[in-house]
Amino acid sequence: MKTYFKIIFIALLIFSCSSNNNNNNNETNTSPIYPSFGSEIDVTINGLSFDAMEPFVSPNGNYLFFNNLNDGLNTKLYYATKVNDSTFNYAGELTGTNQTIPPHLDAVADIDNNGNFYWTSTRNYPTELNNLYHGTFNIGNVTEIERVQGDFNMNIPGWLIMDHGISLDGQYLYFNNARFDDTNCIGPCETTLGIAKKENGATFNTLPNSTSILQNINDINYIYYAPCISSDNLELYYTRYLKGEITSSTVLEICVAVRLNPLTDFSVPRVLFSETIINLVEAPTLTVDKSIIYYHRKTSNSHKIVMRIRSSL
Repeated sequence: MKTYFKIIFIALLIFSCSSNNNNNNNETNTSPIYPSFGSEIDVTINGLSFDAMEPFVSPNGNYLFFNNLNDGLNTKLYYATKVNDSTFNYAGELTGTNQTIPPHLDAVADIDNNGNFYWTSTRNYPTELNNLYHGTFNIGNVTEIERVQGDFNMNIPGWLIMDHGISLDGQYLYFNNARFDDTNCIGPCETTLGIAKKENGATFNTLPNSTSILQNINDINYIYYAPCISSDNLELYYTRYLKGEITSSTVLEICVAVRLNPLTDFSVPRVLFSETIINLVEAPTLTVDKSIIYYHRKTSNSHKIVMRIRSSL
């Protein structure tokens, strides 16, 4: 299972979101309006003494979910409670989600407006290849745990769901298929973002027009991960970097693509923030009102969560 986490793991070891308006959009005379954000602000998690990565803020704003060092060895999910937008109190492990016997990984939290919680896990891999999980969240606990089923799971050795993002209403899953090959690639060899629609509680199937909706985002020259869809389904945030050898000069970019209607294609993306891998920025997430973006940053000896306040709506 170590290959599943290679892109983030290698980054840690070595140096630690349609065209503008295509004919399908029915918006041919309108240019996309991209969001902008202010300067970076450190997020304080009182009582936390280790790395904080892959942030996600609950729809009600009361909880900050995150995982510790994303190395696939002893990676767990945690949560903190809100004091204010930039301050949280560490509350502990997220009960129910974490495996106990290393090496293991439980990471990348998502939750919809109804308390349906999603995360990636290595449990029982490779006996079972679909590695996205679902449960019900309630005050620090996740229960009724089951695997997420559907045709977005490729169920081919080497291919995994590397990352994911759930829509606020829980009806759409933005998934990231990634292929790993230890012999020929460092990190994922190739990735593709897709969109699946809920069929029932824990089954999602790919939208027939998923490829078209994301045609201006998916590019074979890039590796993609960490998708996050805004509450109104109009802004898709994600992280990307150019394929090729990972070096100290590799640049990671947090991007956004937009649209004017939740049924149309996304625009050409815009890079919001970028850093070389030494100071990497990854894994954007947005508050329900879209006023704040959170993500994590690599520091000299750890990873921390940071935020920016939106300057345009």
